[in-house]
Amino acid sequence: MAENPYLQAEAGRARGTIGWRVHYFDELDTTQRVAAELAAQGALHGEVVIADRQSAGRGRMGRRWHSPPGVNFYGTFILRPEMPVADAALLGLVAGVAVAETMELVAPRMVALKWPNDLWLNRRKAGGMIAEAVTDSRQRLACVLLGIGLNLNLAPEHIPPELRDRATSVMAATGRPCERSELASELFSRLESRYIETMTSGFAAVRPAWERYSALTDRRVTVVDGASRVAGTVRGIDPDGALVLEADGRTVRILAGDVTIEGAYD
Repeated sequence: MAENPYLQAEAGRARGTIGWRVHYFDELDTTQRVAAELAAQGALHGEVVIADRQSAGRGRMGRRWHSPPGVNFYGTFILRPEMPVADAALLGLVAGVAVAETMELVAPRMVALKWPNDLWLNRRKAGGMIAEAVTDSRQRLACVLLGIGLNLNLAPEHIPPELRDRATSVMAATGRPCERSELASELFSRLESRYIETMTSGFAAVRPAWERYSALTDRRVTVVDGASRVAGTVRGIDPDGALVLEADGRTVRILAGDVTIEGAYD
């Protein structure tokens, strides 16, 4: 394990709060894998694995995540909520709110969330969240591995050419770098606050904040999930976190899928 540049971020955080212990590595294949191993060994709620670089970073649906060293944030939080397994995915939406609030500090008036778990800056992707449920031998929820990847100080010229019309970073969007440890500290605090709010009052308490950041509401979209394809206008998310579409005069709940927005990158 390398010297931890995130010591400032974990300093002063109470044991058992989110970010109270950081396991830092210069390079990993994925933070999700190492966090899973630590969770299986008994790591406590709130511990986080952070890598300076991921050699096999991934996002939703198995997509590769561009992970160069020294510029971005790649972390997986070990959470141990008391909730049904089916509700674990809601923590990805909760994390989205915490991430959006954090990014507002470094990229004000540029932040939006694309359901289910993409962060946008100026209508281009700058990050993502993935909530992975881990069950025990009785198929009860043992923990949630909450992965967060954020493009922070990635220079515009270092964004792969095939992604430049769809991806960005804080530096590319604002022209200014941000201090990763300071941003991580803010993220830990906001994630802790939104997590407690959810555990105390349910997702309904966080849902209005997610809706305020929504990049999809009132937009025409197409959602593809395997062989299924649905087109319609987004009307928001429901109390269970499903995307609500108005399609051909009927209301459709979308639980999963790949969302394409008409004119999203114009």
